[in-house]
Amino acid sequence: MKHLILSTLFGVLLAAMSGAQAQELPTLDKTRTAVLVTDPQNDFLHPQGKLYALMEPSLKKLGTVEHIEALMKAAKKSSVLLAVDPLVYTALDGDWINAGALQRQLLDMQALHRSAIDDPSGFEGSGADYFGPFKPYIKDGSTLEVAPHKMYGPESNDLIYQLRSRGIDTVILAGLVANLCVDSHMRALMENGFRVFVVKDAVAAPGDDAYQAALTNYGMIANGVLSTREAIDLIGG
Repeated sequence: MKHLILSTLFGVLLAAMSGAQAQELPTLDKTRTAVLVTDPQNDFLHPQGKLYALMEPSLKKLGTVEHIEALMKAAKKSSVLLAVDPLVYTALDGDWINAGALQRQLLDMQALHRSAIDDPSGFEGSGADYFGPFKPYIKDGSTLEVAPHKMYGPESNDLIYQLRSRGIDTVILAGLVANLCVDSHMRALMENGFRVFVVKDAVAAPGDDAYQAALTNYGMIANGVLSTREAIDLIGG
């Protein structure tokens, strides 16, 4: 019996690590479901962005930009809540004394930076601004734009409160970066009792190793790992 259990567990882990764990697609209540996109911003997605060169191979291989836009379009068509959770640093954040290694680099290079959250000067088209092709979906007056997060997950902002206050209990998750903010949002949402489905080709990572690591975690932690086509079919877009 012990060997059978271990063998079964090993098989599940292998499937999860490949990102191909067999699953029946769930039935979703669209009124309780949100499509959430993390960090849909120029510094990651625009060719002139400060972090674009790191992401470019993954973005092109997965078709990330096209897939994120397809998810946004489907959410609007099916009246599923679209939510975005950006990563933004301001001038005041540069004084942090306990910033992590990557945080420190981002702060020093002023990536995803604006002078102040309430100061519009220099923001339009900046690295912290939303990627242009996504703006019509985000700025239509019905998309949930939560306060920026500061690390990788939503523990430092109002995302979870905003979702719960709208009766959302299921999240279809996509965005940047696969092994950092997407992974951290998945974990935080799962820890807080949400059902989470990660869209594996609507993310991107700085290299294939980082992407595979993220995919392994998605398969082991989330409620499901979907393609963009599967996610769109679920929400009926």
